[in-house]
Amino acid sequence: MIGQQKIQTKDPAVRIYKALANPTRLSLVRKLADKPRGEDGGELCAKSLLSQPTMSHHLAKLVEAGIVIESKYITRKSYILNRKLLAINGIDVNRL
Repeated sequence: MIGQQKIQTKDPAVRIYKALANPTRLSLVRKLADKPRGEDGGELCAKSLLSQPTMSHHLAKLVEAGIVIESKYITRKSYILNRKLLAINGIDVNRL
C-alpha cells in the first residue's frame, strides 16, 4: 500500500505516540495543554492557519487515540486534553 498505512492495535501507547508523532497534532495538544477547561473547536480553528476540514481531521485523530475528549453542545464541539490517559502513559503535558 502506497501512502499512509493505518496501524490497527489495541495498545493505547502505540495509538497515543503515533498521533503525537504528527507535528500538527502535537501543536494542537500543546495549545490544549494551556487550556485546562478545554477549547471550542471554532476557536482552535480561528487561532490557527489550518482550514476547518484539516483541523477536524487532526482533532478526530486525537480523539480516536484518546488524547483529546470531545464534547458536543448543540452545533458546537469542545475539546479538552485527557490528562489522565497521557499521565498513565508517561506523558507530562507541561513538558511537551
